[in-house]
Amino acid sequence: MAGAIQEFALGEPQPANVADIEAGLSAMWRTATESTDGKSAVSRASALTLLVYVDCEAAARDVSNLIAEVTRQNPCRAVMMVMDPKGSPAGLMASVSAHCHLASDGEKQVCSEQITLNSRGDTGRELISVVLPLTISGLPIYLWWRAGHFEIPAYFDHLLRVTQHVIVDSARFAAAGADLRSLAAWLEKQSGRIRLSDLNWARATPWREIMAQCFDSPDRRPYLYRIREVQIEYEMESARLTAQRSQSLLLTAWLATRLGWEFERTEHRGENMPRALCFKSADGEVKVERVLRKVEGGGSGVCFSFVIQADGARFSFSRGKDGKVVQTLAEVSGAPPIGRTVRIEAEDEIEILNDELMLSGRDHVYEEALALVARMTKY
Repeated sequence: MAGAIQEFALGEPQPANVADIEAGLSAMWRTATESTDGKSAVSRASALTLLVYVDCEAAARDVSNLIAEVTRQNPCRAVMMVMDPKGSPAGLMASVSAHCHLASDGEKQVCSEQITLNSRGDTGRELISVVLPLTISGLPIYLWWRAGHFEIPAYFDHLLRVTQHVIVDSARFAAAGADLRSLAAWLEKQSGRIRLSDLNWARATPWREIMAQCFDSPDRRPYLYRIREVQIEYEMESARLTAQRSQSLLLTAWLATRLGWEFERTEHRGENMPRALCFKSADGEVKVERVLRKVEGGGSGVCFSFVIQADGARFSFSRGKDGKVVQTLAEVSGAPPIGRTVRIEAEDEIEILNDELMLSGRDHVYEEALALVARMTKY
């Protein structure tokens, strides 16, 4: 069981100034040390600088709690940038706090520090000039873009020049197609300099693994090249969290890029009918339908049905009502149907984020899928 977290904060938010922020951090650590009454030593720990972009003040408290959980596995200096261009009064305010993981008597209490910058009005450029000096020299810099749209302002360029890894969550993108296109265009401009991770891509990892395993057998592998139709059923969860909508696009692009399909067009099927994405494979045309349905049960965040129809075979993958298992069924001509039930260990946002913070190297499979999504959703 994870231990308790003790929070330290120093005073009320003040106008943002780098020197004052550093002085505030020093004062806060003195206060934290004194508060232990000598029972345990307080150790400041940072393995990286985590920059967090939040697009509304209402989300700031929740994100601060998430940062506290992140520091259990990845001690860091976190700088949370809360942007509210329409907020008033305009200005840039700063506050400092610490997340301390309580230790047993005599052991060190490991603490990570957090700087929260609230930017209201047209203060974005001023914000970046404050953030840059607060990154810790010699340690990797990560940017966690936790927002409902992906549109990085031009003044972030100075910050991105020193950032090694950008993390997004396309589950939060309100306009999945448009935001994934923006993300793909931004990534292309980076020319491979920055690693990009998508927490929603990671959520779909069990699906990709289960589908790939279904074709591990040499006698089934040829059917991969005889696929004619694919149907993905997904559900709309809410206006703010649309994990399955972006997942359905990414899973389609994953299949297409792995099997060498070339995107040709979007086929309109008529009013209230799903649109088909049409691809050209080495063996003919493949049509993929993404069908929006109302679904009862658990499993929020993961597409609930995937059907692959090939010449002479049908492969289906369905999420159980409890959201914790996937039921697979392989129906091959001339052979008895074979089904199995696979348990899914769904990770939460913090578990996935912590995993991504410990990874290195680019995810070329994701990048290829993202580039294809941009072409698929262009029209």
